[in-house]
Amino acid sequence: MNDNENEYQDFSGEVTPASGGEMSLIAKIVGVFLDPKRTFTSLDRKPDFWAPLIIIVALSLVFTTLAWPIIEESSLEMRRGALEKTDMSQGEIDRALEIQMKAGKIPGIVSIVISTLVIAFIVAGALLFAGNVIMGGESSYKKMMSVYCYSSLIGLISTAIRLPMILSKKTLEIYFSPAAFFPAEMKDALAFKIAAIFDIFVIWKIILIAIGMGIVYKTKTEKPLIVVGVMYLLVSGVSILISNLSMSFGG
Repeated sequence: MNDNENEYQDFSGEVTPASGGEMSLIAKIVGVFLDPKRTFTSLDRKPDFWAPLIIIVALSLVFTTLAWPIIEESSLEMRRGALEKTDMSQGEIDRALEIQMKAGKIPGIVSIVISTLVIAFIVAGALLFAGNVIMGGESSYKKMMSVYCYSSLIGLISTAIRLPMILSKKTLEIYFSPAAFFPAEMKDALAFKIAAIFDIFVIWKIILIAIGMGIVYKTKTEKPLIVVGVMYLLVSGVSILISNLSMSFGG
């Protein structure tokens, strides 16, 4: 790790003096979109993840609360489709769906909020492993949490665009990826699932994470970009494989 905490190495490999002075919370939130290098340089000196973590959890809460009727309907349709592939009678299926509906809104929202927290802590650990082991650098969990949570603020823009579309069209099937060009009947096709992982906001988030890791680990941005990109593709690939296998066994 570079002993000079007042410098960082940008994506071109040039060591650049860090901006003097600490950034305020608002400055860092705005800066992650407009000047991510300065923001992550500030976070490298003074890690801070609780504020952005609270923001992304609150964002998850708002999104889930407003879109709950659509989320619930989509969940019931998926559950019905899965149950219809089993040996259960129609009456048993209806009772199972009724139980799910009676579980209510609050448990569903709470589970999504908790999963948002769990995912944040797990991903930060994965990024620390990638940086310290795969890339051979040295950093701390707190810094990786800071990089991940501030990068996740891209969700503010994503939600501001997606949520009105979801509410107006009454569907969760809103895509900002090549999947948007596929017909609806292809949503279970392998090509559709592969296309869907290349979401523009996910790509933006990965780029921000790579910039942050590049600054924290004092390396070119390309190195963490490749590592994080490959990790994302591997996780997405496993998710698609599990989805296809479950559909095959269910059928």
